[in-house]
Amino acid sequence: MSQSRQRTPIRPRSLPVWRARAVWTLLGLGLGGTMLASYDAQVVRHQQLRDEGAQRYLRQLPMAVPARAPIVDRHGQVLAVSVPTTTLWADPRFFPDSGADFRAVAATLHISPAELQQRLHRGGSRFAYIARQLPPDAAAPVLALKVPGLHHLLEYRRYYPDADVTGPLLGFTDLDGHGIAGLEMSYDGWLRSEHGKATGLQDNRGRTLAWASLPARAKTGQTLVLSIDRNLQYTAYTALAAAVQTADASSGSAVLMDLRSGEILALASYPSYNPNNRADYVASLYDNRALNHTFEPGSVMKPFAIAAALDSGSIAPTSRFDVATSCYRVGRYCIRDDVRHGTLDLRQVLQYSSNIGAAQIALRTPPAALYGTLQRAGFGRISDIGFPGEAAGNLPRWQGWDRSRQAAMAYGYGISVTTLQLATAYAAIARNGRYLRPTLIHGAHAVDESGPEVMRPQTAALLRQWLQAVVAPGGTGFLAAVPGYSVAGKTGTSALANGKGGFHHSRVNTSFVGFAPAENPRLVMAVTIRDPKRGLRYGGVVAAPVFRVTMTAALRALGVAPDRPFAATPAGVSAVQQKLWAEGAGDVRH
Repeated sequence: MSQSRQRTPIRPRSLPVWRARAVWTLLGLGLGGTMLASYDAQVVRHQQLRDEGAQRYLRQLPMAVPARAPIVDRHGQVLAVSVPTTTLWADPRFFPDSGADFRAVAATLHISPAELQQRLHRGGSRFAYIARQLPPDAAAPVLALKVPGLHHLLEYRRYYPDADVTGPLLGFTDLDGHGIAGLEMSYDGWLRSEHGKATGLQDNRGRTLAWASLPARAKTGQTLVLSIDRNLQYTAYTALAAAVQTADASSGSAVLMDLRSGEILALASYPSYNPNNRADYVASLYDNRALNHTFEPGSVMKPFAIAAALDSGSIAPTSRFDVATSCYRVGRYCIRDDVRHGTLDLRQVLQYSSNIGAAQIALRTPPAALYGTLQRAGFGRISDIGFPGEAAGNLPRWQGWDRSRQAAMAYGYGISVTTLQLATAYAAIARNGRYLRPTLIHGAHAVDESGPEVMRPQTAALLRQWLQAVVAPGGTGFLAAVPGYSVAGKTGTSALANGKGGFHHSRVNTSFVGFAPAENPRLVMAVTIRDPKRGLRYGGVVAAPVFRVTMTAALRALGVAPDRPFAATPAGVSAVQQKLWAEGAGDVRH
């Protein structure tokens, strides 16, 4: 073997060609994927990703909320207004849930530590109400404690200066300022203010660092001007309350309306409630009985039976009716009068409120004619006055009437109405037979706006004349007479249904509807008092004095000139009637 062997140098092995290609292919694919993802993010999903990013650090931040707009009467006097209050809230992450500061807050708010603990954990992880809508002077001592995590904000609380006098009419709002009853609910969109909004950047403590957009202007609610006259509303309410209490009745309602425009000057309901303090909630007190409650009206319907008969030609203005019987039988029913009379003309049928005379008139009239008059007068449908829950009442179709139902319609049974419907129906008599749509908004209607014809003008003129006899001495409504003014109207007393297909013998619904001055009517008013239990339970005794007190004040307030001589009591009345007049004309106190 030779001493030196020449070694062959080792050459590196060459890589396969496919590996290089694979590497370049992968690099190319990666670069292409990156470019594709960049295109998708910057072009295809550009807006979506911007929006999602903004949600992580931008917030829609509410600005200060303007107060809810006020409600005022026709003269600008405030009926509902929002007053500033202080609401206390806490951030549970920083607010102590025990210790001296915790107990101090509870003691200053006059609540137990357990109640404060419950409020603290009732909200979310970063916000919990501690106390809402406190008077500023009540919230100040709590804020003075300077407890960590305790904050405050401005809120408004609705205040009603006249409390129960206007409660069922105005309704009320919830804690967030949304109307949930009465006119507050009907006109919520008109009255409510909305806060402006702006987009801002906040840190993790909720502090605003910067604004991303200019704040949007807040929407301010608009003042609601009602047709109500605050002084007349008070007069009607106190007179109604006194009558209900004196007669030990279950409830009452009253509507006073201007015959020139249909504007309602007073709309009272009793018993009532104080919307400023709803701690003692009683559902029945929250109803507006003038609009939401229906009843069988009784004899106040007789003028419309006469109108239907005259307009259809079924009777003549000079017709007379023999009512000299103790039982006028129609089908299986016996119709009676409270006092037995002989032969009565149409004026006397109204003056003495003869059920027998009204039944005879109705039975001479085609059912379709009687139904048409009642329907045109507004019965059986809502007035569309804009009040939530307004009742339409019930006016059965005439095709389903038998003779008993037709006769009963004439003196107010078999039909249900509201107090507002009675006022608007009598307004048609006062306005030469034309229907007048009522309104609660001042200036909503043109003066002397003419509506559909309910009855012929000649018929309305006769009724205005005859209805004055009801309020004259000897009439059933003499307690409604207003010194110095002519008055036309009608009393009504109807037995309450017992729910078993019959009627109570001793429970009634009383009412009076009328207008003044009778010769040139300016105002119409309807009064209903349900289930009086004390004294003489007749519409002319229980409801008529409410009409007199309120109408007297209203005519004077409007400056309507007297058209009759003044007298302390009506001439020609009996000693018993004079006593009733004196009692009914006394001071009315709530």
